[in-house]
Parts: sequence; C-alpha cells; structure tokens
Amino acid sequence: MAKRKKQSSKVQRKGAKARPKAKKLFKATRGKAVAKRAVASAKPKRAPVKKATRPVAPTVETVAVEGIEQPAPAVITVTEVEETEIRQAS
Repeated sequence: MAKRKKQSSKVQRKGAKARPKAKKLFKATRGKAVAKRAVASAKPKRAPVKKATRPVAPTVETVAVEGIEQPAPAVITVTEVEETEIRQAS
C-alpha cells in the first residue's frame, strides 16, 4: 500500500485566497487582452441539420352502411352501401 503523506506543520491562515491575484495590466493593453481571451474561448456553433421531408401517404376512408327494413309482416329488405374516399395529403 502507498504511504500517506504527513500534513505540513504550518497552520493555514484563516483568510486564505481561493484564487491567486490577477496581474494588473497597463492601460494600453487592457482592452486588447480581454478581446483576445473572448475570441480564443468562443466555440463555433454547429450548423443546424435540416430534416428530410417524408412523403405522406394518402388517407383512405371507407364507410359501410347496412339498412334492414320490414315493410310488411313477412318481407325483409336488406340494403348495403359501401363508399371509399381517398384524400390526398396537402
């Protein structure tokens, strides 16, 4: 097993900085340095991909109607009607 490191005997100060201080820039280079950093960190955007349009199948609608009539006591009439309609997608 690896040996554990011993902690330093120095006690940390309470106000220890999380980040180091940034170097102060001259007035002439202040605007330039900020602009260079912004350009360097910018990522190029991915081009949006166009979705291919799929051909839409026409809608087929079928209606079937059955009519049962009894005009007289021993007479039965059955009527069947079937209609098919094809709608084109617009």
